[in-house]
Amino acid sequence: MDIMNLKILIILNSSKLNSIKYKLFTVFVFLSILIINVHAQHTISLDDALKMALENNYAIKIAKNDAATSKNNNRMGAAGMLPSVFGSAGQDNQIQDTKQKFLSGSENNKDGAKSSNLNAGVELGWTIFDGMKMFATRNRLKELQDIGELKMRSQIELTFSKVIKAYMDVVLAKQQLALYTETLLRSQKRYEFAEEKFKAGKSPKTELLQAQVDLNTDRSSKIRQETILKNSKALLNQLLAIEVNTEFDVNEIIQLKTDIKLEDIQQRVVSQNVGLQIVKKNQNISLLNIKEVQAERMPSLQIKSGYNFSRSQSEAGFLQSSQSLGFHYGAGLSINLFNGYDVNRRLINNRLAFRSSEWMYKDSLGKVQSAVAQTWNNYQGSLQLLTFEKQNIQVAEENYSIAEEQYKLGVITSIELRNAQINLINSKTRLLSVQNEAKMSETELLRLSGELLK
Repeated sequence: MDIMNLKILIILNSSKLNSIKYKLFTVFVFLSILIINVHAQHTISLDDALKMALENNYAIKIAKNDAATSKNNNRMGAAGMLPSVFGSAGQDNQIQDTKQKFLSGSENNKDGAKSSNLNAGVELGWTIFDGMKMFATRNRLKELQDIGELKMRSQIELTFSKVIKAYMDVVLAKQQLALYTETLLRSQKRYEFAEEKFKAGKSPKTELLQAQVDLNTDRSSKIRQETILKNSKALLNQLLAIEVNTEFDVNEIIQLKTDIKLEDIQQRVVSQNVGLQIVKKNQNISLLNIKEVQAERMPSLQIKSGYNFSRSQSEAGFLQSSQSLGFHYGAGLSINLFNGYDVNRRLINNRLAFRSSEWMYKDSLGKVQSAVAQTWNNYQGSLQLLTFEKQNIQVAEENYSIAEEQYKLGVITSIELRNAQINLINSKTRLLSVQNEAKMSETELLRLSGELLK
């Protein structure tokens, strides 16, 4: 039996009213919650939710594909480090009417003379030196591969943060529903008591009507909270990429880490924050772009070789047939002497981009450090409020118990009892909210320091 049912039983056992209407109402509420619990026996822990998201979430799948693409692009051939081999073959046939007259005076005239030419060959080309450009290109492809993997990790961290928030929202909605259910039962008990007092002529009808208004307000709040719970579960199901109406239960006890230290977070941010690592990789790529352009000022050396076959036949002309086959090889040297200062233009642009990347890294580092400081302040504030609200609930509980007894004795009015009840509700609501805020601040600190996936 969960906490919600335990609280209801305590209230039922503490009730001294014997009204049939009240008994029927409480039994109905109890059975309703029991039915809900029977249909929600499948409990998903937070770790289960994260594992399901890692396996099913579509954004993570897309990020994994993008990372695989960047890895596939990192090849020696894409950097121009491997030779290229091309094969070719061609057949050309002609039918022509020819009239030929030689210097000797003889003639060779033929209508419909056929001729054919067959050519085939294999050509190999290999750039063995290009001013070290191929090595700079290969390093750039390696950096792009690393960026693809970092972006995948960033997407996983972002999705995990969303899943944790969605899970905590479900927990919060469930706990608040239990609170509203408990409040509704107390309001029903107050209404029954006010009804008996009115019938006995001990209180005016306005007190009964006020109790009815408050009871209806609590019923409305409970219905709204049920909707919030359903919507929270639907959002979590969407993040887990499962059927949106899948019914499940959640663990209400969420553990907070107690060993988080600001100094450790600040140190890990520089070396482990995914966003900073991506900016740093882009800075390295800007530097490699400069090296690639500079290499175009150096000479380029290529070697080539091939095997060719050629055969021709003709019914007219000087040769009736001809055939040749064999290897060829050689080398070539080229250098860019002048191309309209295009190399200078691109070199200046890449140097400006590199300078901007340095500033971008410093700016990103400052933003992350500021985010860490703010999140840490929120985290510490939540922990302090958590201790305070736990103590405050004890005071609110005692205050409501005293007010309830005073109301039964006629010492205070129903409005004063309602105020005590609202204070109790607000105290418990604040505690639940603070618990949620503390967990989300903890999650953000772990994400900023690159520790969320560990």
